[in-house]
Amino acid sequence: MAEQDSVLTGMGTATWSAEDGTAYEVALEGTHHVAGAYSRLIAEAEQAGDGERARVLLEEQGAWAARRAELSPADRATVDAVTAECTRELARLRGLR
Repeated sequence: MAEQDSVLTGMGTATWSAEDGTAYEVALEGTHHVAGAYSRLIAEAEQAGDGERARVLLEEQGAWAARRAELSPADRATVDAVTAECTRELARLRGLR
C-alpha cells in the first residue's frame, strides 16, 4: 500500500500518552457495561408492563451513551471521573430489581 493510500495519512501526532489512551479505552468499556445494565432493567420494566419506568431508564441509558460519545483520551481527568462513576453506577444498577 502506498503511503498516500494509508488510512493514517494526515492524522498527525496523538496529543495523549499511551496510558491516557488505555484509560480512555477502560472508560469506554465501563460505559458499555453501564448501558448493558440499563438494557436489562429496561427489558424487565417492559416485561412487567411498567412503560414509565422503561422510559426513564431509557433516557438515563441515553445520557450515558452521550457521555461516552463526548469522551476524549486527551481529557484524562474526565476519563478517570467517568471510569469511577461507571463503577458506582454498575454497583447501583446491579442492586436494582
